Amino acid sequence: MFDEDTLLDAAVELFWVHGYRAASLADLSARTGVANGSLYQAFGSKWVLFLAVYHRYCARRVAVVARVFDEKRDGIEQTVNAYFDAIVDDCASHPDRRGCLMLNTISEFGTNTEIAAISTETVDQMEAAVFRGLSGVTAQGFEPAEIAASAAHIVALSQALIQLSRMGRDDKDLRRIGTRAAASIQRQLLAA
Repeated sequence: MFDEDTLLDAAVELFWVHGYRAASLADLSARTGVANGSLYQAFGSKWVLFLAVYHRYCARRVAVVARVFDEKRDGIEQTVNAYFDAIVDDCASHPDRRGCLMLNTISEFGTNTEIAAISTETVDQMEAAVFRGLSGVTAQGFEPAEIAASAAHIVALSQALIQLSRMGRDDKDLRRIGTRAAASIQRQLLAA
């Protein structure tokens, strides 16, 4: 028997670095010591294993986003900027510039319904976390619809930062982009 958490963590790394098509179960087996037969017995197919990995990765990404808002900050701009800084820090923690498994998978699979459903749920949860964070620093009377639109905008911008990082953009440039975006989002919310 094998430890499923350890296996899934190793599989996250494998699929994140190589993508679904280029990663093989033989590679995963070599990396973990779990025989191919045991992998097939446990998951049934490479695709089912990948979906388990993808769910795991996406849930962890939502947790990363939510954690940023655990700490109270003064104001909209500081809160949003802290989020963008956390995204840049996370990108910098992967020197191989692997980007984001979610974005990479969407690129690899396009409109696959299972991938689209998991991805949509993940983005919805990220937007909800950002919404809660913004709601905590906006004054009473802000329209929830405006806060929700800003949360969607912020998540979309964070995904753009990840892609720019993957393309090799300097972290200082990414932080400048995040700082400008945070100031702009504050102005938009205050003007609404």
